[in-house]
Amino acid sequence: MSPITRLFAVAALALPVAASAEIYAYVALPLTPTQEPVAPASVGTGSVTALYDSGTKVMIYSIVYQLNPGATATAAHFHGPALLGANAGVQIGLPTQPTGNAGKLTGIVTLTAAQEADLLAGRWYFNIHSTLAGGGEMRAQLIENSSTLVLPTFANGKLTLPVVLTPGLAGPTASYNAELAFQNDAAFTFRLSGATPLR
Repeated sequence: MSPITRLFAVAALALPVAASAEIYAYVALPLTPTQEPVAPASVGTGSVTALYDSGTKVMIYSIVYQLNPGATATAAHFHGPALLGANAGVQIGLPTQPTGNAGKLTGIVTLTAAQEADLLAGRWYFNIHSTLAGGGEMRAQLIENSSTLVLPTFANGKLTLPVVLTPGLAGPTASYNAELAFQNDAAFTFRLSGATPLR
C-alpha cells in the first residue's frame, strides 16, 4: 500500500465527518528552498500531504523531506498567516520534531477557528529549519487541491509546477522531466531537468 493510500485509509478512521463538514485536501505539495523568502543555497526536496476536516477541525499530515547534504533538521512547524514570499509566526509545532538529514513526519493536530480561516485562505505554510538555514531550509505553501487552482501534477514523466511555486517564471506553469525514486516510504530522491531550474 502506497504512503498516500495509507494516509487516506487513516483519514477515513481519524476524521469522523459531521453533517456539514467538508474535507480539504493538500496533496503532494512541493517542499522547496525557493519558497523561502530568502532562498538558502540548498538542493533539498520534499512534499507535504494533509487532509483537514472542518467539522472536527482536525488535520492529519504526512511530510517527507531530504535536506541539503550535510544539513541536519532542527525544527519543523506550520506557520501563518502569510502568503508566499512572507514570513509569519509559528501556529503549530509538530508533536514529533524532525531529526537527521532526511525523514518522514506524520501526525494529527487540531486547529482553532482562526487558524482554520487562515489555512483555508491559503495563508499557512509548513517549513523545516536546519543547521544550514536556521530560518527555514524548505517551505511548502498550503494551497488546497481544487479545480480552480493550478497545482503540481505528474504525468507522462513530466512534473508540472504552478508559477507560484517557481518564482521568476513568466508563464502559468513550468514543466520538468522528473524521476522519482521512493525509498522505504521514508524519503525520496527527486531529480529534475529542464530549461528553468527549480532551485
